[in-house]
Amino acid sequence: MEFMEKKIYPAGQLEDIAFVVIFAKYRDKWVYCWHKRRKSFEHPGGHVEAGETALQAAGRELFEESGITDCEMIPLWDYEQPWDDGIHKNNGRVYAAIAHSLGELPESEMGKVELFDTLPENYTYDREEGLRDLERAQAILDATTRGEEKEKNTKERIIEILRKDG
Repeated sequence: MEFMEKKIYPAGQLEDIAFVVIFAKYRDKWVYCWHKRRKSFEHPGGHVEAGETALQAAGRELFEESGITDCEMIPLWDYEQPWDDGIHKNNGRVYAAIAHSLGELPESEMGKVELFDTLPENYTYDREEGLRDLERAQAILDATTRGEEKEKNTKERIIEILRKDG
């Protein structure tokens, strides 16, 4: 069976979002959470619960896994992740959270929160994919924070960024 890679779409394009991932930044550093059982760093994220929107799930997961509540949440992209069976798939949404302060880490599967300039060496998931996602997230953040650009040009640049990778 041939492995199918995840497909990337502009944020808001997919429905039935089952998972959220949050690329959080605080003082221009990336926020990573240390997973106690996996003994490695990862982004906050998880399942969308029944009755929740993807944005509500992102806020809940961000708090549960990092303690962050004071932030600006920005949708970055949607993704479709095929299962190994080649038939089923899950849809997810990736957010950026620009944190204004760090809160106290609640009791969870995460043991600590640390700040990094780039992907930590001890990263839970595929390192190459993680670096591509981090670069994509930063490129979209850069495109959305340039005040002199018109909104249309910003959307076109974001779509161009996503097409390059997806």
